[in-house]
Amino acid sequence: MVANKKPKRVVGWKENVALPDLNVKNVIAKIDTGANLASIDAADIKIVSRDKVKYVKFKVMKRNNTVRKTSAPLEGYKRIKSSNGDVERRPYIKTTLLMDGITKKIELTLTDRGPMEYTMLIGRKALGRRWVVNPSISFSTKPDGKKVTK
Repeated sequence: MVANKKPKRVVGWKENVALPDLNVKNVIAKIDTGANLASIDAADIKIVSRDKVKYVKFKVMKRNNTVRKTSAPLEGYKRIKSSNGDVERRPYIKTTLLMDGITKKIELTLTDRGPMEYTMLIGRKALGRRWVVNPSISFSTKPDGKKVTK
C-alpha cells in the first residue's frame, strides 16, 4: 500500500525567505539545485566560547546594504568546493529556514558572498523533497507562504 504523498510545492529560482532563529525576517535567496548545501553572506565571522559551547558570531550582509548582527552555536566546519573549483573550509550552523510557509531545519554555511548577486543560496539538501524549482519564475511566494499577486 502506498502512503498518500503531499504534492510538492513549486518555488521560483529566487525567492524571499526568512531565518527566524537568526532574526532575519526577509532575505533574497537564489535556489540553486547545482549546490548541495545552503550558504549565506556573512562578515566579521568570529568563533567564541560561552559555557564550554562554541558559538559563531557574524553579520548577515543583505544586498540592500542592511546588516544584521547575530550568533548561533557552531556545529562544525564543511569543506565546500565552489563553482570555480576552489575548496574552502567554512563554519556551519543549524538553523530554521522559512520559505513558502514551511519551516525546515537546515545546515547553513557562512562565507563572504560579497561579489555574488544574492545574499543566500539554497542548495538541494536544504530543499529536500518539499519543493520543486520552476526556473522560469521568481518571487512566487513570501516567507509566510502567501502567494505573491502580480
